[in-house]
Amino acid sequence: MFMTKITETKNKKEIYFKCKKCGDEIYWNTNKQMIHCKCGALGVDGCEDYVRLLGDEKNHEEVMRERKTENNLTKSI
Repeated sequence: MFMTKITETKNKKEIYFKCKKCGDEIYWNTNKQMIHCKCGALGVDGCEDYVRLLGDEKNHEEVMRERKTENNLTKSI
């Protein structure tokens, strides 16, 4: 029996909120802590269950990015 190493790549989608005034980007999952951008026009408070945004809707936008993750698996052949 031989063991082979297999690398599996997955794309994980991540959501950020970008302040249109200062350009700061805040990740949606802040672990229930309110995080503000450097100019204070956007605040994000989020976790697995909810996302709360503070500030005027015209001053922020949602940015979705894909991050590649690799899982190393061992398989018997």
